[in-house]
Amino acid sequence: MANHYYLTSSLPALEVGVSPEISLRDFDVLLRENLTDADFARISILRRYYDIQNMRALWREVELDSLGNLDEQELEEALLTRAGLPDYVCSYLDKYDDVEARLRYFPTLVQAFFREEQEAATGFLHDYLGFERDWRLVFVGFRAKQLGRDVTAELQFEDPSDDLVAQILAQRDVAHYEPPYRYEDLKPVFERHAADPLGLHQALCQWRFDKIQEMYLGDLFSLDRVLGYYAQLIIVERWQELDRQRGASLLEDMVKAGSE
Repeated sequence: MANHYYLTSSLPALEVGVSPEISLRDFDVLLRENLTDADFARISILRRYYDIQNMRALWREVELDSLGNLDEQELEEALLTRAGLPDYVCSYLDKYDDVEARLRYFPTLVQAFFREEQEAATGFLHDYLGFERDWRLVFVGFRAKQLGRDVTAELQFEDPSDDLVAQILAQRDVAHYEPPYRYEDLKPVFERHAADPLGLHQALCQWRFDKIQEMYLGDLFSLDRVLGYYAQLIIVERWQELDRQRGASLLEDMVKAGSE
C-alpha cells in the first residue's frame, strides 16, 4: 500500500527560479519505490503529454523531449506495434497513415489527449488536465491579437461549440481579447511581458506553478499532492533550463502544440 503521507511530508519545498533539492529523475525513483502500480500509472499520464509531443518530434526528425515516458527507441517500437498506446492514439494513427497528414492534423491528437485523459481522470488530475488545455487556448487568443493573426485559423482544429473556444472566436473582430473570468489574471501576465518572450515564459511558469498549488491546497497528504508536486517540479526544472536563445521558441511551441 502506498504511503502518501510519508511521501508528501518529506518533499522539499519548490520555488520557481530556485534549483530544486530533488530532481525529476530522483523523484521518479522515489515514486517507483513508494507508489502502487495503479498510482504510478496516474503519474505517467502527466508525462504522456510529452509522449504525444515526441511523436511529432519523431515525425519531424528532431530531438525528443526527455520528459516522455518512452525514449526514442521505445516510442518508435510503440508506434510500429501500437503496444501500450491509448486507443485515441491508435485511432489517430489509423486515420492518418502518412507523416505529412500526421503532422498536418497533429493538433487533433493533442485535443484527443486532453479530452480523453481528462474524461477518465478524477481529482487533481482531472482539474489539472482541464487547466492545461484551457490556458493554452486563452493564450492563443492573446497571441492572435498581438501578432495580428486570424484566430479562426489558429483554432481551425478546435470544436467551435466548446464554450471556451466559442468565447475566443466571438472576439475575433475586436481589438483586444478579454479572457473568461477564471483566467482574467492571465491578462496582466501577458501584457507585462508581451514584448519579452523569455520573460513571458518565465512569468507563465510562475503563474502555472501558483495555479497548481491552489488545486491541491486543501489536500496535502494524498496522491493528488504527489501529482501536483510532480507537475510543479516539471515547471521548476524547465525554468532552470531556459536561456534567451530558447525562450521565444519554447513559448511558441508551448502555445502552438495543440493549435497549429
